[in-house]
Amino acid sequence: MNRVRALNAKDTLRQKLASIQNASTNLGGGMIQMMLILREENEAKAEARRADEEQRRRDELAAREERCKSEKKEAEERRLQESLAREEHVCRDREDARARTQEMAMIFGALTMEP
Repeated sequence: MNRVRALNAKDTLRQKLASIQNASTNLGGGMIQMMLILREENEAKAEARRADEEQRRRDELAAREERCKSEKKEAEERRLQESLAREEHVCRDREDARARTQEMAMIFGALTMEP
């Protein structure tokens, strides 16, 4: 948007320059006016460059923030998956321990039975 404005300003200044050049040719002078127009045109170009640079910085910042959010989301997802895997592992260990305890209780029961 700033670039479009700068380009429009540049075109306007060029048109003014052309009309001033025609007028100065007809009047036989006007070098100062032409220099002023050229200076304005250079200022417009500099403003367009600054606007482009600022837009580039904003785009880079937005991309950096988006990358950071994405990385945080991926890290959170990994932590969640790891937590679920740990929880599943603990549940399996408990079930195995329960099964071993029952098996040992049955063995002790069989050993303590009187024939």
